[in-house]
Amino acid sequence: MSKSFYGYIRDAWKNPENSYVKDLRWERLQKWRKEGSVVRIERPTRIDRARSLGYKAKQGIVMARTKVRRGGRRKSRFVG
Repeated sequence: MSKSFYGYIRDAWKNPENSYVKDLRWERLQKWRKEGSVVRIERPTRIDRARSLGYKAKQGIVMARTKVRRGGRRKSRFVG
C-alpha cells in the first residue's frame, strides 16, 4: 500500500534530525522570536497534524500562533 503525502510529512516531523524539518524549524523560530506573542497565520504550520485534527481550508477559519512560557506553573509561596 502506498503512503500519502501527509504520511511523508508526518514521518519527517517524527525524525527532524534526519530530514529537512530541522533546518526549516530553525529558520522559522528565528523569525517567530521577533514577532508578537499572538500572531494570526494564513495556514497551519503542520498541515498533516491539522488535517488529522479536522482542519479544512475554508473561508472563515482563523488560526493563530501563540507564545507559551517554558517551564512549570509559577507557584506563590505560602507565608503564614
